[in-house]
Amino acid sequence: MPSKPLFLILGGALLSLTAFLVGREGAEGKKSERLSSPLPAISLAKKEINREFSLELEDKERTKIAYLVESAELVGEISVRGERVKATPEKTFLIFNLKINNNGKQGIQINSRNFVRLSLPGKEEWLAPEIHNDPVEVQAIATKYTRIGFSVNRSEKQFKVRLGEIGGDKVSFDLFF
Repeated sequence: MPSKPLFLILGGALLSLTAFLVGREGAEGKKSERLSSPLPAISLAKKEINREFSLELEDKERTKIAYLVESAELVGEISVRGERVKATPEKTFLIFNLKINNNGKQGIQINSRNFVRLSLPGKEEWLAPEIHNDPVEVQAIATKYTRIGFSVNRSEKQFKVRLGEIGGDKVSFDLFF
């Protein structure tokens, strides 16, 4: 039979190990819960757009992709890799909500930022999105929802948008908030 001091030492060690493992499991559970379900961003303003264009991939099947800009919104914060990023006081984020539809028999990867450009009224500069999830993978015969965005001055409420392929025809429209 073990002596009383050895029994107390082993019992204390076992209790410490159990407390450590239970505490670690609880902390990891909270961390993964936080990363897998970030809170939705609060929209400062939102506009429905519903502008679409189609592109055809130069593959064996001539796969057709439908690229739809469903809406745009101004938000004060976004989620980047599960972490909240707030805009500076003089800036806000202009986010475009996209729906990409792949009618092909093969999955594709697409750089969603290549098809939208933004300009301010009276400016000749066209800006590419700074916020994106590229490359976006769209499975065969499937739809993928994603977002792209720009950091803009909080005072700006009017934009010009170009939608289309880099070397192809573009659809231009004004966006007002």
